Amino acid sequence: MSIKDELLKVYCGRMSDFRHIQDVFKDGNISGPLLMSPGEKYAKQTVPFLAVGQQTNGWDSSGECDNMMSEYEIFNVGENGYSRYPFWNMVRKIEKTLGNEPCSCAWTNISKYDQDCRRPDKAHEEIFSVVDNLLVDEIRITKPEVCIFFISHNFDYRLQNIFEQLEFIKTDGFDMEMLCQLKHPSLPDLTFRTYQPQYLRMRGIEESVINFIGRQVKK
Repeated sequence: MSIKDELLKVYCGRMSDFRHIQDVFKDGNISGPLLMSPGEKYAKQTVPFLAVGQQTNGWDSSGECDNMMSEYEIFNVGENGYSRYPFWNMVRKIEKTLGNEPCSCAWTNISKYDQDCRRPDKAHEEIFSVVDNLLVDEIRITKPEVCIFFISHNFDYRLQNIFEQLEFIKTDGFDMEMLCQLKHPSLPDLTFRTYQPQYLRMRGIEESVINFIGRQVKK
């Protein structure tokens, strides 16, 4: 069974959750869900790389699972003009550092929905979190060798709810909030949590983070 078919099966099994969320917020400005469908390049890479963000900045997703997954395929991990944005620009740099082709990563978010194109408030987040555990299935199916959470330490409680008994491990040269390694049976060995790329760039440490990840892969 292909990656897409496996993901489709998982997502279709959660349609009742997606419909419930849409019903609860039918009068609100929410976008989602973001459903993965990595391109053919992904599985062919020497070092499969999964980037995990916070939430979308608006996302046109409706209909059945295969229709919603097609939006992901059209977007194609920011291939068409999005590399100027800090998130996708840094992802492209990491792909290069890993020796992978451009636009060959997989991408998902810790939250399947956004609210008004931003991070959901607590009331929305509580409802959205019913599908947070889809992340476990997404990682199990896509089998990345490198997984990077660009979400900041403010989302650590969310990670801990998804991955029970998750360990946060200090990395050389960085404080825990800036960059740490995550250890859990459901995560690949090379899993890291850091800030959003725009913040890393503002602090002048984007390249340091990229170089650190490259060194870990080459060990």
